[in-house]
Amino acid sequence: MRPEELEERLSDTERVLGLHAKRLKELEEREVPQASKPIPLQSSIDYTSHFEDLKALFKEHDISKHSLQLYALIKSFWTAYTKLPKVLPVRHYHHFEDKSRSFIIGGFMLLLATAVSVGLCFSLHQENSRLQENSIKYEMLKQAYPEVALWADSTYRSDPEGAEKYVELLVGTEGNKQK
Repeated sequence: MRPEELEERLSDTERVLGLHAKRLKELEEREVPQASKPIPLQSSIDYTSHFEDLKALFKEHDISKHSLQLYALIKSFWTAYTKLPKVLPVRHYHHFEDKSRSFIIGGFMLLLATAVSVGLCFSLHQENSRLQENSIKYEMLKQAYPEVALWADSTYRSDPEGAEKYVELLVGTEGNKQK
């Protein structure tokens, strides 16, 4: 079943239940409780004056006029509702406007910043790993050969540029020996 058919059936069922509820209320109001003893007519109270007052109030306030106006209003709403189509056509149109251009540029800038920061983090992680390895190697050298480590520290502290040139010279001569 289609959803429209189910909704129509549900609304019909609700209307029928509403009518049954009204009928049950009317039947409950009609039932007069059975008294164990009938009330004698002489002792009954005269309510005619009250009824006359109620009639005067009803004449003063014409209720039927308001109910007819309400019925006409409901009828006009119902006719307008029945004229509406069951499914309203909807057309989706996606496009970029001038207002959304700044959001798109901002999104690309955020993506670019994220890519740069991830690359920088990866590079710094590799550099930190290399420095940590060199630190461990130096600590091992200090433990095994304390005199050599002391010589390297004092040489570097006294002339850092000369120490770098000396290391490059040693690396160059060692490279020549291996060939």
